[in-house]
Amino acid sequence: SHLAPLSAISCLQYQKGLENKEIIKNEPDFQVSKLGDMIIPNAKVETAQENIIKESLTHAELREYCQSLFKFKIKNVESPCEKLKEECIKTEISSGTLNNTKERPSLPDSTKLISFPVQTEDHDKRCNRRREWIMNPNGKSYVSILHEYLQQALKTQPWYEFKELENTETPYSATVVLNDVQYGVGVGNSKKQAKLNAAQATLDILIPEMKTKIDSDIKNQRDPVIFDQIKVTDPRITEFCAKTTEPSPYAMLLVCLQRNFGECEIGIEYKLNNRRRMLNQCTMMVGKHTASVACKNKRDGKQKASQVILGLLHPHIDNWGSLLRLYGNRSIKNAKEKKQEEQEITQLQSKAAVNQPNFAILNKLKEEMLKIRDQRKLKETNEMLGLPQTMLGTTCPYTIAIPSSSTSPTNK
Repeated sequence: SHLAPLSAISCLQYQKGLENKEIIKNEPDFQVSKLGDMIIPNAKVETAQENIIKESLTHAELREYCQSLFKFKIKNVESPCEKLKEECIKTEISSGTLNNTKERPSLPDSTKLISFPVQTEDHDKRCNRRREWIMNPNGKSYVSILHEYLQQALKTQPWYEFKELENTETPYSATVVLNDVQYGVGVGNSKKQAKLNAAQATLDILIPEMKTKIDSDIKNQRDPVIFDQIKVTDPRITEFCAKTTEPSPYAMLLVCLQRNFGECEIGIEYKLNNRRRMLNQCTMMVGKHTASVACKNKRDGKQKASQVILGLLHPHIDNWGSLLRLYGNRSIKNAKEKKQEEQEITQLQSKAAVNQPNFAILNKLKEEMLKIRDQRKLKETNEMLGLPQTMLGTTCPYTIAIPSSSTSPTNK
């Protein structure tokens, strides 16, 4: 059995529409919430699966509706034997009459829809029940979603206040202001990133369902998969990094040298050779590695030469996505999370009782060992199926990889 579209039964669809309209009319406070001096319409986030269930009928619901309109005569029919059933199914499959694909248009499974009532034209802050705005956040940033929601729901525009912080990792702060009231605050390594985080924090306040239904998908999309198809020496990388708020190649080179060689052990030397009627030549020297590139100016040459040096330091990496996972914004966040986990483990030591085992640390140890077991099982499964290792498993040559279960001391 399959779900029948509600639009195929126009009378039932019209009846359900009247019922929903009556429910909304009897509960006027359900669609709005007050935040400060503003009356904000409550937005609902609906997944594609929820939309299909909402706009469809099961076979039982369809039969129940038909029984309320028509008289049914029940007959007992003897079912054919199982062999005859199998032969009929095989015949239908071979002839092409059996089709399991969807023949009606539907949304992709990963689609999320945001719906909210729209205000009236006179700006009296009363939501018009007859109009509902539906927004598809797929492929849009938090800033775009926030602007569209405020334009349609509140007929207003957000204002961003930027501040500089005394923090080398997140030197910028952004605050969203609506009608002289401060809402979400975000920090980042650039004003664009801080603005993005502030918009996300504001959406979590205005649309609480964003956090559970949409944020998880957007976080999964933050992995720089698009850069996996771009070579390390591609001249467009600097432009792409600027548009995606990722650090520049030169900034990533500094992070690489700081993590692997220390701050003062290896320096960077570069010089620019001006040429008449030709592109300039920039030469960069980092330790024993030297890179010479053609460039328009000194700034352009510094970025392109940094790409070549990073490629020489990581000869086993041929795409920029892997380098971003090592030294991009995600790596900084992962380092913070690792430091936070270490602090949590240190705090667990204070929970130990006198002359008793520390169950908090033992439970934490068990949790970490289970994670390692899952990683090993995933690796063994991929090896058995002949699948390539995921790009997230790409590590720096200076890190220590987790040994396989076959070489672990427990199996010796």
